[in-house]
Order: sequence, then C-alpha cells, then structure tokens
Amino acid sequence: MDEALFRAINSVSGHAWDTVMVTASSTSTWSAPAGLLAAGLLIRDRRRGLWAIAAAVIAVGIGDALGFYVLKELAARARPCFALENVRILIGCGEAYSFPSNHAINSLAIAGAIGYFFRPMLWALVPAGLLVSLSRVAVGAHYPSDVAAGAVIGFIIGWIVSTMIERKTAGIRCAATKLRIVFLDRDGCVNVEDNHIRDIAQFRLYPDTLEAIRKLNSAGFKVVVITNQSGVARGLMTEELVRQTHDLLMKWTREAGVTIDRIEYCPHHPEGSVADYAKTCDCRKPMPGMLIRAAKELGADLPESYVVGDKISDIELGPATGAKAILVRTGYGARDEGKIISGEVRPPAFVADGIKEAVDWILADAGLRK
Repeated sequence: MDEALFRAINSVSGHAWDTVMVTASSTSTWSAPAGLLAAGLLIRDRRRGLWAIAAAVIAVGIGDALGFYVLKELAARARPCFALENVRILIGCGEAYSFPSNHAINSLAIAGAIGYFFRPMLWALVPAGLLVSLSRVAVGAHYPSDVAAGAVIGFIIGWIVSTMIERKTAGIRCAATKLRIVFLDRDGCVNVEDNHIRDIAQFRLYPDTLEAIRKLNSAGFKVVVITNQSGVARGLMTEELVRQTHDLLMKWTREAGVTIDRIEYCPHHPEGSVADYAKTCDCRKPMPGMLIRAAKELGADLPESYVVGDKISDIELGPATGAKAILVRTGYGARDEGKIISGEVRPPAFVADGIKEAVDWILADAGLRK
C-alpha cells in the first residue's frame, strides 16, 4: 500500500507541484502564517485565543515526544532509505523521519487544538495540516502510512488537550469573574403565552426551555425567572395560583435535573381592581426592582448579566440596569419587534426566535461554547 501511494503521489510532475510540496514541507514556511494566526485569535477573542494558542503549543510538545521517543521505539518502524524505480526521491531519508510522522502530528495537533476553540477555523486548518502531511510524502521524508497515522494521532491530541484546558479553566473563569445572572421572563419566554395563566392546566413550557436552562447551568450562570403577574391586581387570578404555578415549574426543573435559582414576581398594577395590589411599585417591569433584589440576594453583577423576554418592558430593563437585553419572538415578541423596527424603542442587544437561540447567543457573547 505504501509503495502504491508513493507512486500515485509522485506520478504528478511539474515545477509547480515540486515547489508547492517542498515549500509546504518546510517548517520555516509556516512561521509567518502562524504568527498572523495567533495575532488574529487574540484580536478576535483574547481569552479564548490565549487558551487556543496554549493548547496548540502543549499539543505539539506532546506530539513530538510521542512521535520521537515513544511510538518510534515501540513500533520499531525506523525503516532505512530506499529508492523506488522511476520515482524521483529517496523514501524515508533524513533526520526528521519518525513513526508516526512528526510533521503530520504537529500540523494536525495545531488544527485540532485551535479548531476546538474556534470551530469555523477547522475548515482552513485541517486542509492546511493535510497539505503539510501530503508534502512530507511527496518529498520522501515519510511513508504514507506513517503520515496517515500521524495526522489522526495529532488531531486527537490537539482536541483532547483543548478539551482538558477548557474544563480546567472553567473554575478559574468563574472565580475570576463576578457572578452573572440570566433573567428569564416567564410567560412568552419560559412558558407558552396564554393571556394570563388563570388555571394551572394552561401552564406549558416551550420544548427548548429545560435544555436552554441546562446550558446556562453548565456555563455557570445563575438563572432567575422574573415575571409581571398583574392578573392578581386585576382580579383574574389569585396570588396562591401564581405560587402553585411556580411550584410546578420548580418541580419540572428538578425532575429534569436543571436549576432555577430564584423566581421573582410582581402582582401589582396601578389600575388594578383589587385594592391590596392596585398601586405603583418598583418591581413591575420595566422598573428594575425584581432584578436589583435578586442580584443583591445572589451577589451578582448586573452589568455582566442578561435579560430575556418577549415584551418591550423586558428589554427596557437592559438600559435600566446595565444588563444586556434579548427579545424573543415567542409570546408577544413578534408583535413588539415591530416597535423596535419602527424606531419607537431602543433595540435590544439581540433578537432571537426563542429561548434556545437567546441562550446560544448569550453563551457566545460571554465567550463560552454553545
């Protein structure tokens, strides 16, 4: 198989082919692109860029040690130089030779390490690594099977190193940053909008709600549900029904293994028909009372937090508290988006189709994986 592949690769002839292969095979060729790549990563996202570069360096170190000092000895594949008839190069010659190919290991280790942190770059880095691997066969430095083994091993090393770094640094990130909250509106965001929940049988979650909350839990965010329940002041429901609804929500989250850290609700309305609740307060959105109270209790930093909801009153909490606001098109969101488009109100940081897309955007904005 090695001989057949050698002959196929070397059946390509011409000055351009030889130039590309020799150039790609040279380590010095990649110094400038590597420097530009590192600079680009740091500009794009300094924290993730640093981790990606560190992962690539560690992966290359592991790959070199593995290729030169472990697998080469264990496999005893240091085959001598030999010449194939009608093939222009000597195969397996030079000090760089090892099993598996160290160039293949290193180039694919870099691709796997950086691609883990910046997934779109896989489309460029993996082909570049494969070009390096191919060039090592074309110039006769490595056997095709050794290159293939090196490419697979290198990519796995890069991916594993990056995975371990991200997991290990998760705790460091949490300790180094202030506690952050994602405030989720209830009706129209967490559960299906039904013109006031007047019977607990009306209470239904969106299909993506529990998984979205799970992602926030995994990323280290506190999750707080904030909801205006003016139906209490209007006499449409009792405060006891609101509590029962929230008990059911907490039951469902516990059963799903996800956590809502706190629920805040406002039963007031200045034009309510129930005297005890008919008043102006600091907790009815867009007033920030519920957010401020929850942030104080949990010790969170509002400017590092996010608010998600389906009404203008939800996204107005962003400017009021310094948090980033996201409008979801579920519930009344599609209706209220028209006010944003027309310029009636200040636009939110993002408009999402639903809670899942909103959470994915939050994780990306916070520099975390989706």
